[in-house]
Amino acid sequence: MSSPLRIALTDLKDKGELPVDAEAPAELFPDALSEGVLVGPIAVKGRILPVDDAAAFEGAAKGRWRFECVRCLAPVETQWNAAVAAEAPIDGGPLDLTEEVRQSISLAQPMKTLCRPDCRGLCTACGKNRNLADCGHVDEGPRASTRPRLTIRPDKG
Repeated sequence: MSSPLRIALTDLKDKGELPVDAEAPAELFPDALSEGVLVGPIAVKGRILPVDDAAAFEGAAKGRWRFECVRCLAPVETQWNAAVAAEAPIDGGPLDLTEEVRQSISLAQPMKTLCRPDCRGLCTACGKNRNLADCGHVDEGPRASTRPRLTIRPDKG
């Protein structure tokens, strides 16, 4: 299968610059995210410039992805945008941006996703989403714990 992110460099020396405006299916990057999924096509825009004996691409990739909220497990779909840079020999054949786009997606993914900043999460007693309704159970947060706290005593180091 030919990748839509494989750009021929044959005209680069004559034109001096090649614009890139490509779209790739999300299926081209099955392992880009550790959690979540890419939704819809990935748009890649930028330009390829000759630099000495190499072709340098500078641009960006953007698309949509879906993760689960880490507190309430609700699906969260958002847009993402990531910078992409690549380099290849001008006379070495086409420039394939697939791996660079995959790496940019991986680096752009969030460490944790929340459906909203004040997400109340799931009830620890009954498992209901506390954002949707109050189940009546008392919140037993870390302050209500009966476990002893570990503290550093200044005189003991």
